[in-house]
Formats: sequence, C-alpha cells, structure tokens
Amino acid sequence: MAFGMQPYGILGMLKEGYKHLSGLDEAVIKNIEACKQLSMITRTSLGPNGMNKMVINHLDKLFVTNDAATIVNELEVQHPAAKLLVLAGKAQQAEIGDGANLTVSFAGELLLNAEELIRMGLHPSEIIIGYTKAIIRQSVS
Repeated sequence: MAFGMQPYGILGMLKEGYKHLSGLDEAVIKNIEACKQLSMITRTSLGPNGMNKMVINHLDKLFVTNDAATIVNELEVQHPAAKLLVLAGKAQQAEIGDGANLTVSFAGELLLNAEELIRMGLHPSEIIIGYTKAIIRQSVS
C-alpha cells in the first residue's frame, strides 16, 4: 500500500496487520468456533481435578457428571460441525468403551491450531494436507 493511503471499508476500522475474513474463511472460522466451545465443555472435565457438569436433557432429566460420553450423549447440539464432534466422541465410546473426552478435546485443539493457520492465510485444504502428513509421519516413526 502506498504511503499515506488509508484503507477503506471495514479494513479502515481494523488495527494494522488484521484481516477481515469473508466467504469460505468466515464460514470455516464459525464452524471451528462452535467445535471449540464443545471441546471446552469436555476438556474441563479431564483429569483428577476435572470439573463436574450439570446437564439437563430434553426430558428434563438432570445429570451431574464429568464423563464426557454422558455429556456428549445428553447435550442437544444444533450446530452441524459440532454434531460431527459429538458423533466422533460417540463412535470412540462405542468402539473402545472409553476416550470420548480425548477425542473431542484433541479435535478441539487441532481446530484451534487450524484456526490460527487460517487467520495467517493458509487454505483449509493445505491444513488438511499438513495434518495428513503428520499422521503418516507419526505412524511410520
């Protein structure tokens, strides 16, 4: 940008160095945000000092638990991307019998890092390629 020229529109309102996302990037960021919120709910239940959650399901039944499988089973998640995380947690629980919390929390962390990369300008498909290479490299080691 030439010296002295002020950006116009929404870019003129943002601090220098910030970008305004629109279209695909904005949709991806909103999906990531929904998944991060679900991940935050389960993540705080991890470990010996994990907090209990009070969940009231659609039948007005009260659950007080720190078991992520119960939490994801009883929550009524409306957001499509967050529903995928719920399904992943349920699948892990059904297949192995444990690890729903790890599944949802780990996915949330991967998405948190992906969000940062998207804000830096990487395309989601490039991030997926990177994560796939990391999986392959980890399984070879």
